[in-house]
Amino acid sequence: MAEAQSLLANGDMLFNRLAEGGPMNFVRAQEVMERFGLEGIVVGDPLNVFHMTGYYPQIGLTRPGHPPTTLAILKRGEMQPVVVTSHFIFYYTFADGGPRGDIQAYLFEATDDAGDAQRVEANPAFFASWNERPLTGVEERRRTETDRVLAADTLFQRSGAALAEALRDMGLWTGTLAFDHPVVAQVCERRERPGTLVPADNILRWIRLVKSPLEIELMKQGATANAEAVEAAVAQLRRGATYRDIRRLYEVELARRGNRPVFMTIDRVSSPLPGDYAVEEGQSLFLDGVSHFANYHGDYARTVFVGEASAAARREADIATRGWEAIRENLKPGMRYGEVTAIGRAILEKAGAASSVTFGPHSCGLMHTDEPAAEMGGFYGKQDLVLEENMVLSVDCPSLATGIGGSVHIEDLVLITADGAVPIHPVGAHVITI
Repeated sequence: MAEAQSLLANGDMLFNRLAEGGPMNFVRAQEVMERFGLEGIVVGDPLNVFHMTGYYPQIGLTRPGHPPTTLAILKRGEMQPVVVTSHFIFYYTFADGGPRGDIQAYLFEATDDAGDAQRVEANPAFFASWNERPLTGVEERRRTETDRVLAADTLFQRSGAALAEALRDMGLWTGTLAFDHPVVAQVCERRERPGTLVPADNILRWIRLVKSPLEIELMKQGATANAEAVEAAVAQLRRGATYRDIRRLYEVELARRGNRPVFMTIDRVSSPLPGDYAVEEGQSLFLDGVSHFANYHGDYARTVFVGEASAAARREADIATRGWEAIRENLKPGMRYGEVTAIGRAILEKAGAASSVTFGPHSCGLMHTDEPAAEMGGFYGKQDLVLEENMVLSVDCPSLATGIGGSVHIEDLVLITADGAVPIHPVGAHVITI
């Protein structure tokens, strides 16, 4: 319990740092924009807005796919974004996070693009004080931050006009602009913006591949809480427990440490619907837990032997462990994904054993698999990426064999450093017997 309390305290400190601005690696963002010939990037997806600003639009938490109420714009050559959001949203949620580096904001009153109304005066009745009591701390912060933004004369009647004027003021009305939501293209098309628009998804993935110092701390927090929650669930695992029971244990342990669940795969079963699978004597099963802290993911898997596992399961677990340890010792910048997998395969060949263990690398961050894709006609395709310093890497080490008395998998997250790789969470036993 003391470890959980320590994680919660560290999490509070990291949340406070997000008030200073977005966790994005802005140096990396500049390099990627230059590489792709971009003048800027406009984002409306809540996760991308969070990455740029440290603010996650609350509507996105409850209604995925909802048209954006907040957009963020980053210009090449600048290290701080500009925000376009509604007057109400800025006052009611955005301002609560603090100044975020005194970020510049363009506000609008109506969330539509009917007409081209320009700047308007703020309604003096907007959350007017009745002066019966002094403003609370929440009210004072909201008023101070909103007044600061309004002083710049950037309030518009319509959302489209606010976005268009922000782009003009930033010098982004021409040139190549990356965007992640169709509303951006609609605003630009309606006003006959002469510049080029390109999809932003893969570009943003290239940026996210290399983490900022704050992102690394957020990843360590999320990964540590996640690993501890998996271990705590394993410690409570008993014969007869259903897979649904185990998921509930995991989610409770996550909450104690400040993480939110994403999914847990148990014995290769990812769906939470089947409720009749239960832990059996002599079974080998893995628990692969994925959760996040402030949107940054942990990904951790361990194999559990319930009593005496089969010889085949023990052999697969041994090969998975040896393969992963050999990979971890050799990871370094400049390696390709294919070379990572080849190290694991070499362990199989050295063991001279027929095995179905695979060794699949993937980057982890704001998404479970957070890396640029190959062009595959709109579908995700794996690239043979090169490892870079400050990447966070997972190497999945599952056995695909059936008929061995269950399942085997181990997985950790490591930070790629200048001369190697280090785990970002505590690493205990890869195989646990209960």
